[in-house]
Amino acid sequence: MVNSEPKNFSTNFIGHKLVLTFDEYVALKTPEKFMLISPPLSKIPDIKLKGHDVVIKLEDSLRSNTTYNFYFGDAIQDITENNPNKNFNFAFSTGPEIDSLSLSGIVSDAFTRLPVKEALVLLYNDFADSIPMKMLPTYVSRTNEKGYFRLNNLALGSYRAVALVDKNSDYMYNLPTELIGFGSDSVKPYPSAIDPNDTTAKLSESDKKKLVSFDIFPEPDSTQRILKTMIVAKNKLSLAFRYATSSPAFRVIDMPDSVPWAIQEWNQTADTLSAWLLNKPDTLNLEITDHGVIMDTVKISTTLKTTGKSKNKETVDHLKYSNSAASGMLGYNKPLILTFANPVKEFDLNALHLSIRTKKDTTFVIPLAKFTDSIHRHLLVTHKWNSTDIFDLYIPKGAFTDIYRDTCDSTHVSFQMKAAEEYGQFAMLVTRTDAGYPAIIQLLTEKGVIVDQRIITTEKRVDFGLLPPGKYRLKAIMDVNGNGRWDTGEFIKKIQPERVLIHPKIFEVKSNWELEENWDM
Repeated sequence: MVNSEPKNFSTNFIGHKLVLTFDEYVALKTPEKFMLISPPLSKIPDIKLKGHDVVIKLEDSLRSNTTYNFYFGDAIQDITENNPNKNFNFAFSTGPEIDSLSLSGIVSDAFTRLPVKEALVLLYNDFADSIPMKMLPTYVSRTNEKGYFRLNNLALGSYRAVALVDKNSDYMYNLPTELIGFGSDSVKPYPSAIDPNDTTAKLSESDKKKLVSFDIFPEPDSTQRILKTMIVAKNKLSLAFRYATSSPAFRVIDMPDSVPWAIQEWNQTADTLSAWLLNKPDTLNLEITDHGVIMDTVKISTTLKTTGKSKNKETVDHLKYSNSAASGMLGYNKPLILTFANPVKEFDLNALHLSIRTKKDTTFVIPLAKFTDSIHRHLLVTHKWNSTDIFDLYIPKGAFTDIYRDTCDSTHVSFQMKAAEEYGQFAMLVTRTDAGYPAIIQLLTEKGVIVDQRIITTEKRVDFGLLPPGKYRLKAIMDVNGNGRWDTGEFIKKIQPERVLIHPKIFEVKSNWELEENWDM
């Protein structure tokens, strides 16, 4: 910017128009997303471009003796190369002095501990609990891609502060899908707050202590609902619920209750139902109840949607299955598990044969096999595996027949068992000062997938045993209410979400190697 009317940081402003002049022709990129005004105006200003000028016509009356800060972010760009005027601010006062205090900090996700970009940080003069739901803030800023924010041109005083993921862009907390975070105490701005957008600046320990931090969270929603219904395979329906179900019941409308409609299987967390349809109509009208109360009625087309390639391809239906020996390798001392695509109705386990190839010879045995579930989908095959041998499980044609009369084809599974030396060992000595409640220690892959978890109540050595080589992370959930899971917060009740810690290190587990670390919580 080379000129402006009024001048930047001017006082006693009484006009209704701002003109910002730049040294090039400019464009505005999504000003509704980037531009913030503190204090917010009830009427959106009219913004126009005129050559090198950005002309802002104020449609709202301004407060007296108030400093206004227009934060444009990266919205103002040159028209030739789209270079932004980064983090551009323009401020003026309607009184004789311009406020010059600042406040900066970081917004993080309470559960993942990752920084939250484009979250609003709102300051209020009023400390009433429900103010963010009823009133526009006095000051507002937005976080950058690293979750940092800075509020400029603040007046001296104490403020109520909240962070908000504002879904409807109205600067208020009024949607159930919006995330919110709040501090326990009031905040006070100070001179020369750290500018988190300045990548060249190094934060001292005293600077870090001045940063205001917010952990944002979703409010709990106890209303059970169906999130998704889908025909995921021929004759197979999937129903996903918001929460784990406790006493669900299903009734097909226009079908006698005495006629079975499906064979059901729930996942481990009891929030997703797989249903293999029986007596399948073209359209399924399904009434769903929980604890005897009708929760929903859904209408589902039972036709599987297929792609163009599968429409033109003639296939013979066979009962398919997967096995736990991924890429021909079975985990050390693990059973071989066959998982059938559909529930099995008829089977002959004595038809299975296991070939064992050693360095000296090959032998054949009938392995120990049994279904581990009531609908006969998961078959457990056990033997005294040896990592130096090669195994082939032979399954003859027709050994398994599903509920739709489809049979398995003749096939075999070839595999070896991994040796113990191919794994690494990892243990963590956890030190706790707040041992009055359990802590859930989760072992994660580098991408955040849960591999294992343990619950501890005191200082303890947590041994995760044999692990495949790779990089791992550790996460701890402070399970204050002892229910075995993370619980979110409640804004009005001033309940913070349960604290989550992420170990700063990434741990590399190597083959035939023991790794032990300390974690002081």
